[in-house]
Amino acid sequence: MVVFISGVLSGCAVLAPSSGVGGSVTPRPVAVAPSQRLYEEAQALSARLAKGELNRVQVADRLGALRVQLVGRNAVDDDVFALYRQIAVRRDAGQLDGAKAQQLMQQRLQLWLERWPRLAGKPAQPAFTSFMLKLYSMPALGQ
Repeated sequence: MVVFISGVLSGCAVLAPSSGVGGSVTPRPVAVAPSQRLYEEAQALSARLAKGELNRVQVADRLGALRVQLVGRNAVDDDVFALYRQIAVRRDAGQLDGAKAQQLMQQRLQLWLERWPRLAGKPAQPAFTSFMLKLYSMPALGQ
């Protein structure tokens, strides 16, 4: 993974109270945004990466499969993910250090931030790109 995620996030679903019959409160699952789900999965995978159970490419492939499962494919996420995976391959091969990897990813994310306002046919949920922007503390698309 390009950047290790610090801290521990809660589980995949948040419970919120809902009024049941007779005024009782019954917990019900609240949907988690796909980008948040990716963030949580990356958290779990980064721990396995740190332990040596997975390499960066395996982490990238698992996140890639999850993004497709959650929201399908779109041109923005496909582009950002392709670079993310390429960086993972180069990092695992010792061809790229962390600082250069971070620089490359930030440059690509910045490019999409600049393109987004003029992009025709914007994808409804560029979840992987949104996840990466959050990870790099960059503004969300369209802001």
